[in-house]
Order: sequence, then structure tokens, then C-alpha cells
Amino acid sequence: MNRQFVDYLETHNKGHRYSQDADLCSLELGLVLRAQRAGDRVLSRPVMVGEAWADQCGDNALGPIPQEEWTAFV
Repeated sequence: MNRQFVDYLETHNKGHRYSQDADLCSLELGLVLRAQRAGDRVLSRPVMVGEAWADQCGDNALGPIPQEEWTAFV
């Protein structure tokens, strides 16, 4: 899923980066593609934020996404 997301962002001239937990995110879209662990499986789960939070959506230390989100599915 990461490859398709990066391809989409590049096609639409949008940047991407990785959070401290290596989750792919787009600050321009306010979207983090979270890796959710479920036993021995890893699932992709999008987390979307509003425009006011978008510039820090991938920052799991200082960003506005509640800490519970970063620790709930590890």
C-alpha cells in the first residue's frame, strides 16, 4: 500500500515523509498511513486530520494526534 500511496503523491506533486515510527505520511493531505499490528499480521490503516493539524500529522511526539493513537495498535 505504501508504494501506491507514494505513486499517488508523486503523480499529484505532493510530498511525503515518514514518522518516527516509520509510518508514511503526507503533510499536505493531513494523512498518516499507519501500520497496525494484529497478531502476526500488519494492516494498513489511514489516520486523517484536519487542515490545522496537517503540518505535524506525522509527529508522534509533538503533533496534535492523541498519544493513545500511536500506542493503541503497537
